[in-house]
Amino acid sequence: MKFLYNAPAVLHYGALIIGDTHFGMEAKLRGKGIYDENISERIVEKIEKLLKETKAEKLIIAGDVKENILETDKKTLEILKSLSGITELIIVKGNHDGGIEKCGLSGVEVVSAEGFVYKKVGVVHGHSWPGKDVMKCDYIISAHQHPQIMMEDRSGKIHREAAWLIAEPDVKKIGDHYENFNKNIKLVLIPAFNPLVGSIIDISEKRRLGPILNNKLFKLNDALVVKLDGCFVGKLKNIKSDPHG
Repeated sequence: MKFLYNAPAVLHYGALIIGDTHFGMEAKLRGKGIYDENISERIVEKIEKLLKETKAEKLIIAGDVKENILETDKKTLEILKSLSGITELIIVKGNHDGGIEKCGLSGVEVVSAEGFVYKKVGVVHGHSWPGKDVMKCDYIISAHQHPQIMMEDRSGKIHREAAWLIAEPDVKKIGDHYENFNKNIKLVLIPAFNPLVGSIIDISEKRRLGPILNNKLFKLNDALVVKLDGCFVGKLKNIKSDPHG
């Protein structure tokens, strides 16, 4: 399993794994008075570039393929048709992906929210309990959290950066929910592929997105934080969510 340099994507045995593309976001932004009709197209261009550079034979999207929760909009349908024409496409259903399994496109496989196993790596969206087979893997790749950290540069400017989080298991708490699982399993939180989606991961939050973190199956406070450029930042518990705090 390889984290790609300066890209929120994993390359694993010929598969490019990404999450949270949120295609069709343009419609939502128009409602807020923001007009940019090519956001989705730019995201697709980045995906196609990575597929070409990595020579990946498969594209796995770990949920929230689209922004519209209830239906698959025309733009998303066109994008999925285009992507499935150049590579094998597997979608793990996310909380924004209502009805996506009914899109009727050949070459597009939709997996349930429990996720699936690909070469000893489990892929889930993160808004639902992982399947039993997923918990037997070496790693779980989960989207849904859109992890970012807040950083302060030398000039004192504060900015947000997407980051990977890698967390160790809490064996006791996992055992409360799963009878059989890999006691050395690790959770990898993948940053959102859509650059307009992101949220600061704060260890003081009482509730998080999805049962994996809400039930503290993994030791998030001790998670290793790695920026997209490969720079190791430290453990999450040692990173201030407010640089001036």
